[in-house]
Amino acid sequence: MQSNGIVFILSAPSGAGKTTICKLLKQKLPDLKFSISHTTRKPRDGEVEATDYYFISQKEFENKIQKGDFLEWAKVFDSFYGTGLETIEHHRNKGQNVLVELDVQGAKSLRMINYKAVFIFIMPPSLKELKSRLNKRATESVNSIQNRLEESKKEIQQSTQYDYILTNFDAEKTTNNLYSIITAEQFREKRYQPSSPDIRDLIDKKESN
Repeated sequence: MQSNGIVFILSAPSGAGKTTICKLLKQKLPDLKFSISHTTRKPRDGEVEATDYYFISQKEFENKIQKGDFLEWAKVFDSFYGTGLETIEHHRNKGQNVLVELDVQGAKSLRMINYKAVFIFIMPPSLKELKSRLNKRATESVNSIQNRLEESKKEIQQSTQYDYILTNFDAEKTTNNLYSIITAEQFREKRYQPSSPDIRDLIDKKESN
């Protein structure tokens, strides 16, 4: 019998390196499915429709809320973000693992409903380093960067709600650590599916005693 796939929830403060890590992870785990979120914000330079996000209008977003299309949704700064439910469950039911990039607010809402997933938080080495990375982007104003830093402090304080915390000193090493977590989670006892009927029978007899 095929077991359901695992949903991995990945969160990080803006500038912690999550996007880079996810790109590296795709190369290491080509069979891992990546959930693509919907957002009402404008695309940044280099972002591609249906690869980075589904960029939709606020009216379209509100319609999806009404139809129950989102696993979760939230307003972050001045934009809305939502995670599509149907695609995630489709992959999960086929036994495929799915990685979902979520902000802390979204992850918290899933924790509150006891959603079955593995929650992983990527921590920056320091706030000083986080500020440096945001400045290097050169895509936002000084005030915008300061707002993101203040929000990051709140997100970091919520990191204890996660199952794993990875500090991103180096993107390649952090990706390897994330790879290890995803691999190990597949071999938890509760997910084990016997490879033959005789092994299944032995386990069933043990459980019934």
